[in-house]
Amino acid sequence: MTARTHTALTDAPLSVDAAHRHCADPAAGAVVVFTGTVRNHSDGRDVTGLTYEAYSERAGAQLAALAAEAAQRFPDISAVWLEHRTGALDVGEVAVVVAVSAPHRDEAFTAARWTIDELKATVAIWKHEHAGADTHWPGSPS
Repeated sequence: MTARTHTALTDAPLSVDAAHRHCADPAAGAVVVFTGTVRNHSDGRDVTGLTYEAYSERAGAQLAALAAEAAQRFPDISAVWLEHRTGALDVGEVAVVVAVSAPHRDEAFTAARWTIDELKATVAIWKHEHAGADTHWPGSPS
């Protein structure tokens, strides 16, 4: 069985319900949905918001390849959903949604964890933190 996949890079709000509906499957005993939200602090800074930028063509292709790799790496999963926001986001807004369904929770959790970790490490998306009048690109010198 090949897992159903969905990927998107968008400036529109993300839907956890849509992710769950996509991954729902009568053979799946587990649907794991991870949401990454904008928090109000980072490395001792008070964060007021984030701006995500992406190299859209590359990031879109990377998301699709990542979903396909997850389906191959975890052959029992039923579905994979990967969406990431771009643009300006306020504290509390959802920046990324990863969802995976599988027959059992262990594999669903493992696949979802692997997928979000790989997304953060490999997809061409950059986060710009806003802290009042100060801005900061994490990973760059302050």
